[in-house]
Amino acid sequence: MELVFALLLLLLTVGAVSPSQPPSSSFIPEPHAEEPWLDPFLPSSLEPLHYDLYQNPDFYYDGSTFSGRVSILMSVLNATDIIIVHIKAMNITASKVYDLNGNRLTLKDTFAYEPNQYWVVRTLNPVPEGSTVTLELEFTGSLTNGIVGYYKSTYVHDVTGVTSWLATTKFQPSDARKAFPNFDEPRFKSTFTITLRHWSNFTSLTNMPPESIVTIDDEWQETTFATSPPMSSYLVCFIICDFPFKNNTLVDGKPHRVWARPDRLDQVDYALSVGPIIQNFYIEEFNVPYPLPKLDQFGVPDYPSGATEHWGMITYRDSRLLYDPAQVGDSGKQGTLSIMAHELAHNHAGDLVTCRYWDDLWLNEGFASFYEVKGVTQVDPGMFYDGQFFSRTVQPVLNTDGANSSRPIVIPITNPNEANAVFDSITYDKGAAILSMMESFLGRDTFRRGVTRFLQDNSYKTVVTDDLWAAFQQEIGPGLDIKEVMTAWVYSMGYPVVGISIQGNQLYVTQKRFLTNPLSDPDSPPSEYGYQWHVPLNYRTQGGQTGFVWLDTPEAFFPSPLTGSEWIKVNTDHTGFYRVNYEPNLWTLITQQLNSDFTGFTEVERSNLINDGLNLARAELLTYDVALGLTEYASSETGLLPWDSIYADFFYIYYMMAGTADHALFQSYVLQLTTNIMNKLGVADGGSHTEKLLRTKIMKLSCYGGHSGCIQNSTSIFKAWIEDEVANSVALNIRRAVYDSGLSFSTLQSEWDTVWNRYTVATSGQEKDNFLYALTRTRDTQLINRFLGYTMDETKIPSQDFFTAIDYLASNHGAIDILWDWMQTNYDAIVARFGIDNRSLGRMVPEIVSYFNTDAQLQETLDFYALHPDAGTGARFREESVQTINTNIRWMEVSLPYVVAWLSQNVPL
Repeated sequence: MELVFALLLLLLTVGAVSPSQPPSSSFIPEPHAEEPWLDPFLPSSLEPLHYDLYQNPDFYYDGSTFSGRVSILMSVLNATDIIIVHIKAMNITASKVYDLNGNRLTLKDTFAYEPNQYWVVRTLNPVPEGSTVTLELEFTGSLTNGIVGYYKSTYVHDVTGVTSWLATTKFQPSDARKAFPNFDEPRFKSTFTITLRHWSNFTSLTNMPPESIVTIDDEWQETTFATSPPMSSYLVCFIICDFPFKNNTLVDGKPHRVWARPDRLDQVDYALSVGPIIQNFYIEEFNVPYPLPKLDQFGVPDYPSGATEHWGMITYRDSRLLYDPAQVGDSGKQGTLSIMAHELAHNHAGDLVTCRYWDDLWLNEGFASFYEVKGVTQVDPGMFYDGQFFSRTVQPVLNTDGANSSRPIVIPITNPNEANAVFDSITYDKGAAILSMMESFLGRDTFRRGVTRFLQDNSYKTVVTDDLWAAFQQEIGPGLDIKEVMTAWVYSMGYPVVGISIQGNQLYVTQKRFLTNPLSDPDSPPSEYGYQWHVPLNYRTQGGQTGFVWLDTPEAFFPSPLTGSEWIKVNTDHTGFYRVNYEPNLWTLITQQLNSDFTGFTEVERSNLINDGLNLARAELLTYDVALGLTEYASSETGLLPWDSIYADFFYIYYMMAGTADHALFQSYVLQLTTNIMNKLGVADGGSHTEKLLRTKIMKLSCYGGHSGCIQNSTSIFKAWIEDEVANSVALNIRRAVYDSGLSFSTLQSEWDTVWNRYTVATSGQEKDNFLYALTRTRDTQLINRFLGYTMDETKIPSQDFFTAIDYLASNHGAIDILWDWMQTNYDAIVARFGIDNRSLGRMVPEIVSYFNTDAQLQETLDFYALHPDAGTGARFREESVQTINTNIRWMEVSLPYVVAWLSQNVPL
């Protein structure tokens, strides 16, 4: 009866949004009617309704394979003699097709078409339109072909030393096809009934609760799970493991369980306690119930990403889910809470309502990133996560989107590599930023009603961006055309810089595309929207006046709200996704306010002004004497967000100036700014949550600047810890900074060895990450090379941490030349290990070269790309990196002399 209900629900939902519609009408290529396997999208002649899936994994001991069978019930929308499903790295051992009455159909042939990862079945005669047909396939595959799809994970018990295993899945975006044949595009929603064969002393899990268990013998059993509601294939999950769990309930009494390996079960308590708070908040916020009968959250020892929102069965890299308050400080606690808030938001935005294809991925990920902030704030408003959103999410993606090689939020996607590549900051962070901007100009209540309508109207369906605008328009009414306002923000790359100047009693306001590289063509690549936006301008003045206007033309005049000589702050509280450049006199007044009483601007606004100023200067739209002048007040600043901005934007200057004759000047200025706050915070734990986060940033900056107390205290704490980690345990919230300083200033290989040894036995994933980061801080050439060798040894640094390790090392200027040489030598081996379609691999080399700043380094990068032309998921990132290097070269030629001149005049020697 449950299956019948599920199928009826599916038929109703697919009727509302025709499955024959392409993922996005402007992006689908012309079909190949005679040979549809040549198309990158599956044909729309068939619609999957239900899967019966049986899996038999052999992962115990040295086992590394799986076998299975699947029966796919399909609706025939157009008569066809061709059935196509996705497969990858899989052998199909049997293919059968049955008609509505159970009669087996004669097959003409079957074959794999590997370019599109298809299995093609051709029937001798067409199956008629309006009927149903069932495809039955048997298959085998490998569990050790990477850590995506269906794979084997292992762990060693911290106490007993015994190795155990689990079979688990990670499908998003296009790897369900590595586990079973299916329609592996998100637009195809189906119900699933899953049966897993496994040892009887192991536990099996899927999206739904178990419905029946059949005992085969003393060792084996088969567990069949309840039929799921309609969902996309990438949301399916199945796991067989020996993990225990802890449990409680959601507000509606549904079970909530958090699973971990048995030796780390005590680290699930925080996730267990906050999970229901977050999920219950979303139920109330969206006014939409959580429809599944249970909610599991599972920590996987080997996992390629932070987490995946499998519906009802969320999986995490265990270091992101587990939190040990005895080993991890406030930053780690915030990390666990934020990723949970993100994934739980997907239960509604992404799972219940799903993007039709990956070109509209922001409807999943942008929403989850936006609501993550509200989820965290609901649990712990003292974290000030809603403020951190601007300095740690919006500002970094403003930098990314300022490149000429950026991309629109919605772009054509035609293959899995392109799908993997859009899981980036444009989708997640820019998507979240424009939703935040919408909430600001629509108002909280209207925005909330629009989201609720969007979710309620599209439950169990797939959607495109126009469906979002349609839902909002019904709540807004005729006063504002939301699609017209938002189209350029979604379909055009970049964002505007708004110019503000005073002309008589009017404000002269302009908009033009912001580009970090001043030599970039502002009209390239061409955009049908002309790089013009509907810009929501909110403002307030020194005298207390506030207002809001729309700027929807390249320039406009507005009545000036200013009386006399006073400043105006446009983009109040940083709610808009744009930068603001003021005329010189207004910048002077803003700087004077910062220096006399910086509380005249909110903490978010101070962060915004610093970030805008330094990036406008980098783009040669503002002089560095103005931009650096905005930071002088910071010697009195105590807020986290402005220091977030200073840290991020100063890191660029640090990396550009490293190795130059004037580098010491910049170090002295950093010391000048950080001395007061470093002396106040000290190298000790304590204070509020934001003070603890701030201390880590200040210690990094201050020790870099040469603050004697910072260096002496942190290194002495480190050396004492090296001698005895129990008696001299480092306080939780300064551990990362102390380990960092300790190995940055260490001259003893034995100290590095000690940190390495403690990394290998650490029982907290987050503490292991602290150690991993510290190990990359060394300046010792021999140790850097040894560390790089360790990254290629799975027994030393696991595959899931490889790219993190490389990224950490790339941020060490003293290691970059060694890393670059090593990368060129070992690139082919890395590709063989991870596969060219690995999204982290696609970003790896572009991130390594992102701070190159010489013509010789540019040529080396171009030569490397020419030698390795297959970029996999990294084509756009390669293009970005070349533009970034060109921008860096320009900065060294044009901006560096001005920075040095200002520092020479303003930094006492």
